[in-house]
Amino acid sequence: MSKIFKNIAVAIITPTHTKKSFDVGLELAKKIGSDLTIIECMYKIQPKLYFFETKSDKKVAQQQISKLKAELEKWKKIAKEQGINVKTKFALTDSISHWVIDYVKVNKIDLLIVDYPKLSMVEMSMYDDIINTIHHESHCHLLTTKP
Repeated sequence: MSKIFKNIAVAIITPTHTKKSFDVGLELAKKIGSDLTIIECMYKIQPKLYFFETKSDKKVAQQQISKLKAELEKWKKIAKEQGINVKTKFALTDSISHWVIDYVKVNKIDLLIVDYPKLSMVEMSMYDDIINTIHHESHCHLLTTKP
C-alpha cells in the first residue's frame, strides 16, 4: 500500500502564528512515515528609496532573515527530539502565495498545512486572498488549522 501523503509541507505565512499547523504536520509525518518540510514566508520590506537599497534597508532585511532562521531552527529541534527529520526553507518575497505555489509544484508536495490564526480584519482579508490563491493554483491538498 502506498502512502497517502509522501511529502507534507507546513507553511508559516502569517506574522502572528501558532504552533498548531507544525504539530499537525509533525504528527501526520510520524504516523504515515512522510517527509516533512517547514517553510516560512514573510513579505520583504520594500526599500525606502524605490530603486536603491540603503544600509538600513539591508539591515532590516538581515534582521528578517535572522528571525526566520531562528524560528526554523526551533521547529527543527522539536522535530528531531521526536525522531523526525525535517527540511526547512524560508523566503522573503513580494508574493507569498506565488512563492508557496511554486515551491509546492517544484517539490511535489502532496499536503500543504497552513496556519490560520486570529487576525485583524485587514490582515484577515489579505491572508484569505493568499490562502485562496494557494488553494486554487497549487494542485495539492490544503489543510488550514485554526486555534
